[in-house]
Amino acid sequence: MDRIIKFLPWLNVGMNVIAFFPFTLHIIITDGGAFGFGYLALPYTVFMNVGGILAMFQIVRKSNRRSYAIINGIFGVAGMLLLFLVLEEWWTAVLEKVSTVG
Repeated sequence: MDRIIKFLPWLNVGMNVIAFFPFTLHIIITDGGAFGFGYLALPYTVFMNVGGILAMFQIVRKSNRRSYAIINGIFGVAGMLLLFLVLEEWWTAVLEKVSTVG
């Protein structure tokens, strides 16, 4: 259980650095993309960025309390689900692009 408690904040911070923080910046810079639909995803990415900040506090404080583990578990599971949905969207866009070539 201690390994999981120590791994969850790193998972949360890793997902933020790799996917959610750049995705949030992309949405803000491009004004939400076509018709501004990217703004619909902005609350979810901000939610994940808040979770990443809380995970960073846990890493810095080196706290192993269960309440932090539960919070990071919630953000970790939600983050993996949202990351899967983003990757599926990107993969669908790639397949559409490839299928129209030729």
